[in-house]
Amino acid sequence: MDLNSIESQTDEQLMRLAIAEAQAAQSAGEVPVGAIVVDPDGNILGRGQNRVLRDSDPTAHAEIVALREAGRRLSNYRILTPEGGCTLYVTLEPCAMCASAILHARITRLVYAADDPKAGACGSVLSVLNHPQLNHRVEVTTGILAEDCSRMLTNFFRERRGKPLLDPHPIDAQDALTGGPNDDQKEGSQEKNRDQEMVREGDDGLNPS
Repeated sequence: MDLNSIESQTDEQLMRLAIAEAQAAQSAGEVPVGAIVVDPDGNILGRGQNRVLRDSDPTAHAEIVALREAGRRLSNYRILTPEGGCTLYVTLEPCAMCASAILHARITRLVYAADDPKAGACGSVLSVLNHPQLNHRVEVTTGILAEDCSRMLTNFFRERRGKPLLDPHPIDAQDALTGGPNDDQKEGSQEKNRDQEMVREGDDGLNPS
């Protein structure tokens, strides 16, 4: 029996729960990012979705919300159980804030779907996790259901901008964060500049700082 295939299937199943959190965030008008924290036995300790607008809280990213719930459940700011460390599933590569929280929480494994080429802190832009001068190491798995999560982000921003939604064909994560492939070139430099602004968890131009 292929243990890697079993693990991949489990990762997909758990990532779909994170996607469900992202969809709930989208329904509430938030950028669709979702996360869950799972213990070594597969029990969900915390669920999170982007809540920055609803809570007026710049730190209420999906990962932070899920980690807070897990910490309350364990009565410990270290997300550790007697059976071992826990896994965080999230639909988008964590930013620097969330990556730092993952380290402080002593998360053992991170599984994320889409890369964030504008603000990702797990290798895309910064490498906060597994820095040689830090004493905690996190196993990182990427790309689980990345196409689904990228398309969800893309369509969220396209709908906000009054653009037609993309068809079901997959796109890459860069397109997910810039509003879709090739449209910028067609619509002129002003549209291009707007589409290329990084819009992560709540900063979509509708809630200026």
